[in-house]
Amino acid sequence: MTGKANIDYRNPGNAAERETLTGVARILNNIKYWFIDPLPDQHRGLLQVLNETQVDLILTSSMYLGCFPMLLGPRENRPPVIGCGVTPLMLRSIDCGLDSYDNTPEGRKRNQAEHIQMERGFQPVADLLNLALSECGSPPLSGFWFDAIYTVPDLFLQFTGDAFEYPRSDMPSKVRYVGPVLPNKTSSFKEPAWWSELDGSKPVVLVTQGTFANFDLQELLQPTLMALNEDNALVIAATGRANIDDLIAPPNSRVETFVPFVPLLPKVDVLVTNGGYGAVQQSLSFGVPLVVAGDTEEKAFTASRVEWTGTGINLKTGRPTPEQIQTAVRAVLTDKRYREQAQRVQKNFAQYNALNEIARTVDAVLADPMRSSSIDAPLAVV
Repeated sequence: MTGKANIDYRNPGNAAERETLTGVARILNNIKYWFIDPLPDQHRGLLQVLNETQVDLILTSSMYLGCFPMLLGPRENRPPVIGCGVTPLMLRSIDCGLDSYDNTPEGRKRNQAEHIQMERGFQPVADLLNLALSECGSPPLSGFWFDAIYTVPDLFLQFTGDAFEYPRSDMPSKVRYVGPVLPNKTSSFKEPAWWSELDGSKPVVLVTQGTFANFDLQELLQPTLMALNEDNALVIAATGRANIDDLIAPPNSRVETFVPFVPLLPKVDVLVTNGGYGAVQQSLSFGVPLVVAGDTEEKAFTASRVEWTGTGINLKTGRPTPEQIQTAVRAVLTDKRYREQAQRVQKNFAQYNALNEIARTVDAVLADPMRSSSIDAPLAVV
């Protein structure tokens, strides 16, 4: 990828501007910078690949909008395209809003009102997207652009289980749950010196801001360390980056740049996270309940699903106070219902095998690419 399509997520060009924004304004800025501005260069790069290489099928991330110009053109001029949902499902439905579920008659009225408000709020994004499409010689989208992410590809595979998403009675048949894509066990992992402390003698709290939104560890990681510094708990902080000179580590904390979650999570009692989709689902795959504090990217919507499923507490802020964190962590540790609900979702996730289902779907589409939208829906148990 070249031009604006060549984005270094470790050094985002909009970092300074983004830090001055909050709420919806920050979300709109991120969408523009990360997804719409790169679209024309993404499209040109994709066309170059298609012109130089025999491509039988395209798998694309949900927010890779560079496929849109091709998808809006003649079907016979392109290979089949399968979208992959790596963030919470944002497809509008009569049964739910962006961060709530209510399929009662009154609830559906509220959902519809929220959809209208959301479409108006995102109109600046829609205008920019249509300008980018025009630059590529494509017609404007006929409906809400967020819906198009799911409805324009030939198939869309959502990387979660149905227990972690709002039920939608009107969901298109081309959108299917395949379960979360989870990492394999790390064979080369060298246990740190403190690993023997994970002996069950005290609660273990894991805190992380992931590998993307970790520019400022004062948002969540540092407040969590301070919130629990006097609790009878072992607090493990996974920073996701090496520069942690400004981090204050209390005696009951263990700070690591990286620690693989697969061997660690079975020993963890609660995960404190900013709501990254992958980390949350990985935690739930082990039945570990959560405390979530996130309000950027997809994180607020992930947090709302944690709240709805009863698998943890949504702090509804990206900068919680130590007091908020302490209260939430103690509640999750003492109220067994959070663990029980996390284990319920764990059982649901175990019914899926995402990689097998993705492979099965790809094989089926390749066998008959022009009827990809009618490929049989995946089975829950694979």
